[in-house]
Amino acid sequence: MRRILTWALLATVVSACSVEAPAYRPTPTPVPTANATVRPDVLGLTYQVVPLEVSGDAKVPVRKTAVFFSNPNTFPLDWFMTVRFKGADGIAMTDERIGNADVPPDRADPKFQNWYFPIPPGDSWTVVRSDTSFAKSDVQEFKIARSTTAIAEVRGVEVTRQSCSNDAAAPVAVIACSLDVATTTAIPAFSKVHLVIIVRSVAPREVIGALQWRPELLASGKPWFDLAIGGSARILMRDGYPTPTVPWEYEVFLHAYQFPTQ
Repeated sequence: MRRILTWALLATVVSACSVEAPAYRPTPTPVPTANATVRPDVLGLTYQVVPLEVSGDAKVPVRKTAVFFSNPNTFPLDWFMTVRFKGADGIAMTDERIGNADVPPDRADPKFQNWYFPIPPGDSWTVVRSDTSFAKSDVQEFKIARSTTAIAEVRGVEVTRQSCSNDAAAPVAVIACSLDVATTTAIPAFSKVHLVIIVRSVAPREVIGALQWRPELLASGKPWFDLAIGGSARILMRDGYPTPTVPWEYEVFLHAYQFPTQ
């Protein structure tokens, strides 16, 4: 039986749009920008920080920062960063720790909306939502360690269809994406899907946008991903930023994880 998962903010399936995004193109591995502090039994990884912000747009209440990880290990990594955020006056400074290590799964905590997941093997992205975006120079420390056995990657979950285009029918034209996610294996209890879409300009190929699935916004309010073997779920996503004014393309990153409890 097919199950339908929809954003709470979307009342109908995304309709055909007048501007189609160019086809997906493989992304070259970014030039390493920094190394994390690691334990001897873990190979170091590189990461890249991309602040995303629409200056002077009052319709964008939350800024986003996209963080790229390249993990050469064959297992997931726990991680955390200490980021220094500047106040509205540009003078006051506050340090905030982000990441999946030692972050309590408290749904009343605003950081819950950021969905901090472990870093999987290979290339991946995560999206940090905050009042302000931050740059690589704002990262005070970055540490990784071999992920505990309590969090395991779920294999066999993949995107079988994907489409992102300009939703010109919205009050403010934004990027809308529709994806079908299927599984060839049983989904364990307390599993979550980490789904990130990165938007790039065609030339030069720079990151200009990022979407991250936030199932906590669904009407059910349940973050867990439940799908029968051979089943498929449709996920609809809409960006909060206006559509880019330059030709763009996108790529999809999907990982699934099993957590021990709620």
